[in-house]
Amino acid sequence: MSRIALIRGGRVANVIEAELAFAQTLPGYDHVMEAGGAGPGWLLVDGVLVHPAQVGSEDLAEVKRRLRERATALRWEHETGGITVGGVRVLTGIDDQNRIATALIGAPATLDFKAESGWVTLTLSDLQGIADAITTHVQACFSAERAHHEEIGRISSMEAAKAYDVDAGWPTS
Repeated sequence: MSRIALIRGGRVANVIEAELAFAQTLPGYDHVMEAGGAGPGWLLVDGVLVHPAQVGSEDLAEVKRRLRERATALRWEHETGGITVGGVRVLTGIDDQNRIATALIGAPATLDFKAESGWVTLTLSDLQGIADAITTHVQACFSAERAHHEEIGRISSMEAAKAYDVDAGWPTS
């Protein structure tokens, strides 16, 4: 469970405690993201949640801090958002990763597996392939976050910070 900001019209309409994947299914919101310390009324500015009092009065260090915070939140969204492997949609959250790792220990020749896309019967080889794909996906998410943090660290002007696209460069699911 995380603090999730539900955004409508560029403003946080509500903050709830929920799993991000669940919150993304709620109707009526333009954007759903990790809230961090944001609350109702905060603004979504260039992909970053900003307190209304800070709009127009922020310094470069603060903007860069929020960009790094947004990159970390996006990494979590992508990391735990799930992937499709061989036509099977699987979740990739920590609990999902742990269940798959546990299933690999002493698994029978075939096993029933409840993927996000529904029930499937997998061989041990199939399950190992899913585990490998999840590991690759998670590592790609961390690599993308690191690249964003490093690029944000090199930003030297407010104009460059405001133009920086923190939503680009993430692995697809």
